[in-house]
Amino acid sequence: MSRGFALLAAIFVAVFMAHTARAEGPVTIVDDPAVLAALDAKGFDFASIFGVDGKGDLKTLYDKAPAYHRIVETVATDVAALRAEMKAGGRPLYEVIDGNVGRIIDMRWLKTDAARFRLVGVLNRLDRRDFAEARGEGRCGEVRFIYRLAYSFKKNGKVLASRLPFNFNAIYSAAPDADGGCVGVAGRWTPQLDESVDTGWLIGGPLEKAGLSFEQLELNAQVVRFPSGQETEFGGQAAYLMRIFGIDGEAVSEKPLENTPDAARLAEDAALKAKLADYISANAAAVDLGVYKIPHEFL
Repeated sequence: MSRGFALLAAIFVAVFMAHTARAEGPVTIVDDPAVLAALDAKGFDFASIFGVDGKGDLKTLYDKAPAYHRIVETVATDVAALRAEMKAGGRPLYEVIDGNVGRIIDMRWLKTDAARFRLVGVLNRLDRRDFAEARGEGRCGEVRFIYRLAYSFKKNGKVLASRLPFNFNAIYSAAPDADGGCVGVAGRWTPQLDESVDTGWLIGGPLEKAGLSFEQLELNAQVVRFPSGQETEFGGQAAYLMRIFGIDGEAVSEKPLENTPDAARLAEDAALKAKLADYISANAAAVDLGVYKIPHEFL
């Protein structure tokens, strides 16, 4: 066998084996930009969560979707409160400035036609089935759609476009198989040897909408940033806002963060604190398994 032929054969085997490994393993994350863009254009866009078709810009969404409008106003209230608190502590914040000072999110980004939330990832969280099972719920984990704030506009004849560290996580529960199990659900995340992880395969398989039920919308957003020139000991500093919203048509509800006890309230209520300690002791097995969820009354 010639050296050139051997090299070609080795390359062919390596490529084939890599393809085989990808095909045989279950898909846990979809992060291919082309696939995500196609999903975004085929009914998995951020606006679809609020029942808005057509343009996905945030001005349209803010004007036409009451639920999104309410979420933006809630975030604006949180940001204003944080800004006032930091100003009272001697740390004023600014939306637009070139100086070496603290910056705060400009809320206009959430209601402009120059911005939208783009789909940047899809996560298979079949492992969350254990959390549901611990609570006696018959769900087969979750599917999570991650959306990130992006903008694009023209200024002085140039297109300015980028993304901001402002993310929403749309969580859907996965329905079980007809027999109540999750074998079929798990199998749909594993492509066959002759299948590729493309838009058609995803929509016709693990992302088939009939098997997904919307649960909640989670926010994880950087709303404050202090530059390294100001925070020299930390190389910069940032503050993030985290919230969970339930959406039912035009109605929006606020949910507590998972496994995040209200420390201030527990410190003031000895009976509630003792009740939490008793509850944890009674559920030590679930804690050891890593699938423990603290009841809402303690959050």
